Amino acid sequence: MKSVLACLNFALAHGAGLNLLQIADWGGDTDDDPTWPPQLLVANGLEKAVKDLNADSILLLGDNFYNAGVSSSSSKRFKQTFENVYTKKMFGNLPFHVIAGNHDHYGNANAQVEYAKTSDRWNFPSLWYTLPFSWKTDSNEGRTLDIVMLDTVGLAGLSSDECLGCELGGPANLSSSADQWTWLENQLKASTADYLWVAGHYPIYSAGSDGTTSSLVKKLLPLLKQHGAHYISGHDHMAEHITYQGVEMFVNGMGAECCYGTGSWNTVPSGAMKFMISGSNGKGKFVTPSGKRPAKSKGGYTSMQFGDSHVNMTYHNEVGAQLYTFSVPKRSSTTIV
Repeated sequence: MKSVLACLNFALAHGAGLNLLQIADWGGDTDDDPTWPPQLLVANGLEKAVKDLNADSILLLGDNFYNAGVSSSSSKRFKQTFENVYTKKMFGNLPFHVIAGNHDHYGNANAQVEYAKTSDRWNFPSLWYTLPFSWKTDSNEGRTLDIVMLDTVGLAGLSSDECLGCELGGPANLSSSADQWTWLENQLKASTADYLWVAGHYPIYSAGSDGTTSSLVKKLLPLLKQHGAHYISGHDHMAEHITYQGVEMFVNGMGAECCYGTGSWNTVPSGAMKFMISGSNGKGKFVTPSGKRPAKSKGGYTSMQFGDSHVNMTYHNEVGAQLYTFSVPKRSSTTIV
């Protein structure tokens, strides 16, 4: 059964809301080069953010181990690329909630699920699952959040670095893909949470080198719109905020690098891009509300600060400098169906 129930219902004792952090595309380089310098810088930024925001957990949205995933749950890469970088000294027993990316599927993605059985921080119960959260606001009112964690490779197919921006070939296992789509629709339909978000590795729309995922545009976007849900992802090593048909989409794949170019700019609907940084150290094409270039970035992360009525989505560079922030309201009663 691909879900997480009450055991992951993280209820907070304080009334300061729920604070999550998110990175993607963080997983080193090769077995001989298991970390990248910007990954270490982002890890230090995350450590500071955990303390400053009293963060409750961290979302890891895929490409956890470059260049070809891991072959088994005993791979040395778990220690080299994860445990030795996001150390217990830095993060204590803070949970890291994990999904797989295309590079993880180059290896044995299920080995990462198996590793969760031996780790008290690596939470990866299944290739797709739901994370329920609850907390008290400053006014002592209860609030809830569901994050539906997807295996977008299983839905859309395997992306290749040899053909950036190419149309994906479709899922390798049609039966499993159909099961996941049915499960996703049922999760969205059943959720009565105040906030409903979906997380995947592949973006729906993206201007980056990897670009837009057409199957997610066709099938996922309408489901998000129908159920008042929003979307976070990685895959393109850059930061983007895209608004389309009432759905907010946030791409952040800067866990170990910034940034890709804009080879798929023309695949994003006109006027939908609200924020973007691209190019080496973020020096390429950009979009900001002010028209001013954001701070230089070697990498970065997202903070998600959930309160009484809104979640503040903020992009940070590797040292924590704020690049962009946007406030997304909780679901209205008319969107909960």
